[in-house]
This record gives sequence, C-alpha cells and structure tokens, in this order.
Amino acid sequence: MPSQSLVTRELLHAYFAGQATPLQKRLIERWMEEEAANEEFFYACLHEWETRFPQYPADVHAGIARFHEKLEQASRLTVEADENQVQDEPVRKSGRWQRWMVAAAVLFLVHVGAWQFREAILYKSFATGSGEISQLLLEDGSQVTLNENSTLRVPRFGFGKYSRNVQLSGEAKFSVVHTPDDKKFVVSTDSVFQVEVLGTVFNVTARDQDTKVVLQEGKVKVLYKEEIKQAATPLIMAPGDLVTVDHGQKQLTLKKVKHPENYSAWQNGQFIFDKTSLGEISEILRDNYGLTVETGAIDTSSVTVSGSFKASNADELLQALSEILNIRVERQDANVILTEK
Repeated sequence: MPSQSLVTRELLHAYFAGQATPLQKRLIERWMEEEAANEEFFYACLHEWETRFPQYPADVHAGIARFHEKLEQASRLTVEADENQVQDEPVRKSGRWQRWMVAAAVLFLVHVGAWQFREAILYKSFATGSGEISQLLLEDGSQVTLNENSTLRVPRFGFGKYSRNVQLSGEAKFSVVHTPDDKKFVVSTDSVFQVEVLGTVFNVTARDQDTKVVLQEGKVKVLYKEEIKQAATPLIMAPGDLVTVDHGQKQLTLKKVKHPENYSAWQNGQFIFDKTSLGEISEILRDNYGLTVETGAIDTSSVTVSGSFKASNADELLQALSEILNIRVERQDANVILTEK
C-alpha cells in the first residue's frame, strides 16, 4: 500500500498542474482511498497550489455550476447503488463514494481550467508599468533587469533543469550564468529573431518600432525567422556589436558601437543620447512612459540631442529636453505637446 511519504506536497502540486505521470496519478488515487487524513492533506495542498499561482483566472460561476452538476450525478449514482445492495454495506461505501465524487469534481474543474488557461499556468509573468524598473533573479542564477512597460515570461516548471527559454516583450538587460552542462539560454521575442547564449551580458529591445540586440560581454547567436530572407545562417555577435531590425523594410543591420553599456544605462535612470533625433526620443517617451507626443511644426528628424541625462521619471526628461532644445513642453495626462518658443 502506498504511504504518505511517497505522496509529497511537490507530487500533488505537479498533479494539479497536469504534470504527473499515469503511475503517479494511480499512486495518488490509491493513497486517497486509505484514510481521511490523506484527504485533508490533499485539499490543503490544492488550496496552497491555487494560492501560489494567482494568475489562474478561474470562472467561479461556471465552476460552481459544474461542481453542483457533479454532486447531483454522484447523488443519483449513490441512490441506484443503495437500491441494489444490502443495508449495512452501502452506507459505508456511499459516504466514500460521495467524498470521491467531490474530489473528482474539484479535479475536473482544475484540469478543465488548466487546459483553458494553459499559458497562464505554465508561465510566470513579470511585468513593469510606466516609470517602473524591476530586478529579477531567475532560478538558474541569471539576472534580468526589466525596463519600463515590459513583460518577461518564464516557465514555471523545469526552468534551468530541462531548458532555459524565456519570452520578452519590451526591453531587458540579461546577465546569464553559464551552467556546468552548457545549457543554452534563449530569449524569444514577437519580432523576427531570437537570441541564444550560454553565458553573457546583453541588452534586448523588442518593441513595435524598435528592435535591437546589443552585446556587452561574451558571445550571442542571433537566430533569424523566415521573414528575413537574406540570412541563411545564424549570426554570431561579438562584444560591441549592435543588431537592429527595420520592421517596415524587414532588413537587419550589424554594426560596431564604442560604448555598448550605454544601451542599458536606463537601468540606472540615465538616458545617453548620441545625435538622437527628437522623433526617436518621442518613441522612448511612448515606450517607457506611455505618452503620446505631438511636435507640430518641429522637424523631429533634424532636431537631435547628444549627452547624458539623469531622469527618474517622464517629467524630468521632458524638463531636460525643454532646456536643451529651447522648446515649450505642455503635458496633459498622457498627451505631450512640444512647440517652439
């Protein structure tokens, strides 16, 4: 007979997540039949698992309806069993049968919900809002600094043990540790490439109008998707390389930059511009702070800015631009109007 030492909290959590093998499922079923204390432990672990993963968006009303339907089915089956069995034996079994049907109904809801919301259960999502930068330490020891208005999705199960694949929308700086078994670290984006490394430091920007990779240390392999016809083989980046993507023309550009660390200066609240056009700065204000910028008669392509600026929020950056470019800045909530003085 299976013992509670074999049915651990970790095994039950894997069971609720749909990760248990057929043999493990059978072990849990036999263990549930042994005694009432096992049943209490089962529901305690179920409650703990659901609390740990709050991203599971359960449909409470639909779940309750399905739950009552299962109870009614159990009640009908119990009545039929009582009619065909002797008086003393059915009483004992019907109680167990009802408890089992309750457990089955709960598991039914869990598995149906897990299938419907599979992505939310399989991945942890780390997100930042406007003006927010987040420091993350992944389970494999790698460090990630997530820029404003960005999202990083990391597998809940097996990360670092079976694979090291993450998904990025926005911008992040990665400091990836090397593993003894040389397990590669892959950053996937919704854009036209993904980044594959073993251990290195690099910055990835994956926004609608701005997609690039800048390598500071180590070696990076850029894997192109089918939209990029000119790339027959993966591109290997060296420190100081910058790869940019033109979404409209579907073209990639590789060039050297003198200070690759400047591209991740945002983690310290710095903006380092090198002949950066006002149009590009407007995109930064949109991506980082969710602002819509109107420039009127100002030629955003010819007006450029160079220098290093410290700004902890959008208003400080706008104030700096106003003084440097001698322009008037008017902000109303998420709308910014830039005009000549």
